[in-house]
Amino acid sequence: MRRFIALPLVLVLALLAAGAANAGKGQVILTCTGLGTITVTTTTTKNDNSLGWGIGKISSSLHGIPVSFSETVTDLTTNTVLDSFGQAKGDGNGMHNQSTVTCDAPPETATAGEVGIPGVNPSDIIQFDFSAQVVLKP
Repeated sequence: MRRFIALPLVLVLALLAAGAANAGKGQVILTCTGLGTITVTTTTTKNDNSLGWGIGKISSSLHGIPVSFSETVTDLTTNTVLDSFGQAKGDGNGMHNQSTVTCDAPPETATAGEVGIPGVNPSDIIQFDFSAQVVLKP
């Protein structure tokens, strides 16, 4: 089941990291501990690693460096977790001595049919919850 969910998850992560399909830069809305709801501008490139680990510009003087991600995919119709995963930069050693804040994206929803999840009723509502640990730097 994981490999069938992988493509929709990659697409969701790319949309979250890049915002709208705007070449070069994108924006995403996040709610971060201590900052509230913020708009983050990201740079998009063709390198898959940069989508996840690139620096986000929060304001003219503040940047966020992601150090870990997690996502949960839930079938809301059946209240079943279909998949969850996490990834830490540098196997957990990336900037491990720095203080982090938690940033959450608003939940995204779609039907199982829209995202192509096999073995799930196509009309079931699927929710994608995304969170990141971020180091803030001036």
